[in-house]
Amino acid sequence: MSILALVAGCVFLTGVQALWPIPTTLETGMSALKISPTFYFDVQIEGVPQDLRDAVAQSQYYLKNDQLGRLVVGRGANDTATLASAMTLSHLTLSLANGATVEPISSEAVKPLGTRSEEYTLIIPADGSAATLTANSTLGLYRGLTTFNQLFYYYRGVIYTLLAPIAITDTPAYPFRGLALDTSRNYYPVDDILRTLDAMSWVKINTFHWHITDSQSFPLEVAQYPELAINGAYSPQEVYTASDVQYIVQYAAARGIDVMMVSTTLGSTF
Repeated sequence: MSILALVAGCVFLTGVQALWPIPTTLETGMSALKISPTFYFDVQIEGVPQDLRDAVAQSQYYLKNDQLGRLVVGRGANDTATLASAMTLSHLTLSLANGATVEPISSEAVKPLGTRSEEYTLIIPADGSAATLTANSTLGLYRGLTTFNQLFYYYRGVIYTLLAPIAITDTPAYPFRGLALDTSRNYYPVDDILRTLDAMSWVKINTFHWHITDSQSFPLEVAQYPELAINGAYSPQEVYTASDVQYIVQYAAARGIDVMMVSTTLGSTF
């Protein structure tokens, strides 16, 4: 019972951090910091790629609308007194390191393993001065934006952290971080695949291993051989068109994910 009491005490007093995966280095304080109602992202990069603009807009949306409460009794009700006197964060400045080349996230995401630059540095002061996110690539900035959104909680209209100041330097422990989905045995609609890619991006998974066909079904339309999908799909509705595949690949790349498609025509055994 004493061990359970100790664990419960730790959870109730400090809460549970929502960071995943845990950054390479993480330094935190004990001060409350609120997000300003007029909070904005200041992108100090010339020739900002469209997918980075979209990523920033996505982060702004998540920050405002996720409304994730702390995993504690009361979901943050006990934080209101502390938040009343907390400093306010007005913006996050994004920049690339000196000499870095500006490329779209989608271009950085499909570079050979071992050559992708996903590292970043995120600094959030406790005094309300500007937070900064710096990386060597737009892909690194995208990873840092994901971490930034995971640092804040919501309670009754206030978005906040109790851990300021925060200093994070992060780089992947493993260059390949993948998730496999077999759509030959179990067909998944395009929207479900897109939701899966969103979830992968939130935890910085960078490779989507798409087992698209096998002996169980052939749901992929191939222009030169239309009879494969006509006769091989579970039904005419359970098919991926060329435009579906193109959209999924583009959607993944904009979220820092490379798509590895596998088409097994002779069947395989696992």
